[in-house]
Amino acid sequence: MSSKNVNPSELVDTVISVAAHVEAELEEALAEHRLTRPSFLVLDALERAAGHTLSQRDLVGRVRRTSGTLSVRLGRLERARLIAREPDPENRRSVTVTLTERGAELVKAARPAYAERAQRLAGGLPEGATGALGQSLPAWLEFFEPGDGAETPRLGVAVATAAVAKRMRRAVGLADQPGVLIVRVKSDSPADAAGLSRGDLITAAGDAPVRSVGDLERAVRHGAAPLSLSVLRGADSRQVEVTLVDVNAAAPAPRSS
Repeated sequence: MSSKNVNPSELVDTVISVAAHVEAELEEALAEHRLTRPSFLVLDALERAAGHTLSQRDLVGRVRRTSGTLSVRLGRLERARLIAREPDPENRRSVTVTLTERGAELVKAARPAYAERAQRLAGGLPEGATGALGQSLPAWLEFFEPGDGAETPRLGVAVATAAVAKRMRRAVGLADQPGVLIVRVKSDSPADAAGLSRGDLITAAGDAPVRSVGDLERAVRHGAAPLSLSVLRGADSRQVEVTLVDVNAAAPAPRSS
């Protein structure tokens, strides 16, 4: 691909292919230590943390996994006696995760193999490309995820994807419109306060169209306050102003934004 004329589809497909190769090689490097990469990342984050302890919520951010996925992973690591979990004494609704001595020994033994393989893989880049890629990839990642320490606002809705939304609207005789469909509104959330309801189709947020769950998540994360949403309720269009709150003030819901 020419850097002067990059085809976005080819670029994304290439990134996915490279990621598959990289992950497979890193998994291979960890296999001799009987670790998978997700488990290694959890143990590594804990070993680097003060006191080898993190809250489960902080760990979610460190390893870039959903809370549900991480809970399953932590259960396996706890059964293997690599970590210990207990209620946070300062917040009984929170859980702290602590690396055990056995877990520390394992991750320290595996870390050199992981680092060596990562170095070899990065060595496959063309000369001079490492620095540019090291700057551009984190910036691209922030398009999908909040940066470290960022407070993420929450709308308080669970939504269906655009494909599901189209099928559900057709089933009740409504015209196809691109957007994401609200399937649940959390009580006392910003969405509830703004009057959003189950069945509402969100078609735009601010000045940007909403064509996917990711579009809505990014609009909520980066949008102005209050956030203006374009909504279809049945066949009727309306504008809804939503005052957002950060993630600390509203509990997350599945597939929520």
